[in-house]
Amino acid sequence: MRIDAAEAPTLPDKITGALELTSSRLRSLSAGDFVDRRLFGPSVHLLNSQGKMLRPALVLLGALALGEDPYGYVDLAAALELLHTSSLIHDDLIDGDSKRRGTEAVHVKYGNDAAILAGDALMSKAIILSSQYGTEVISEISKSAMDMCAGEMLDSYCQKSTAAPTLAAYLRIASLKSASLIGVSASSVAVHRKNRLAPRLHAFGIDCGIAFQIRDDVLERVDGARAKLHRKEPNFVSVLRERDGLGEEGAMLKAVELNLKYIARAKKAIGGQRMTLLRSYADSICLCTT
Repeated sequence: MRIDAAEAPTLPDKITGALELTSSRLRSLSAGDFVDRRLFGPSVHLLNSQGKMLRPALVLLGALALGEDPYGYVDLAAALELLHTSSLIHDDLIDGDSKRRGTEAVHVKYGNDAAILAGDALMSKAIILSSQYGTEVISEISKSAMDMCAGEMLDSYCQKSTAAPTLAAYLRIASLKSASLIGVSASSVAVHRKNRLAPRLHAFGIDCGIAFQIRDDVLERVDGARAKLHRKEPNFVSVLRERDGLGEEGAMLKAVELNLKYIARAKKAIGGQRMTLLRSYADSICLCTT
């Protein structure tokens, strides 16, 4: 069976330029940004091998959809990526994963204590960067961080349990752990501008986040090299396999169906011409096809 990810859309120059500036902002962190310079290395370790920049892109695309200048939200985009990176550092430590983005996990290279503190430092830096956008934005970001902690705790208990979680239970884990920050990324500019579309953009982001996690779980099973590194259960494929008594291939096909359902829900939340680019981006980052 062949399962592929969708191709990325061509982004407007304003978005690609603002994304490049966001990357530059992240790379500009220096030892002087940390009270104890020993925190610098573990804090920027994963930033030096940047991932998909999904969350910054959603911040900037959300700004453009609302008629705002994306360049005015580079610091907010950087803050969301810092918070995401913080969660990856802690997640790798909790799960005992040794690799991330093709390099050593932070706790492997620098030790557990440094990894915990680096994650905390990046979270604090994210709050500092986002503070210029007002207390409501900080509140939404902080709620998302609380959600991620709750999702991580639920996921940890599920991994230790001998009973497979229900699909509803695992959807809740994904919503809290993975999708919460994506929801805030999509809606943060609307929250800052007190725009009435904020709840719809947040719902769009949550459903995108769930679809993205399903896609990641499916593609991980297809990619043998990734599967060896991250053969963690439960995941969406294993949950569907247990629920429906399916083989591996049948469970993956069911997961693809679920992926398509959540993408459709996400796109339905944000109708209208000015949201076209956001809907196209949802397909590119979330869709897996057979």
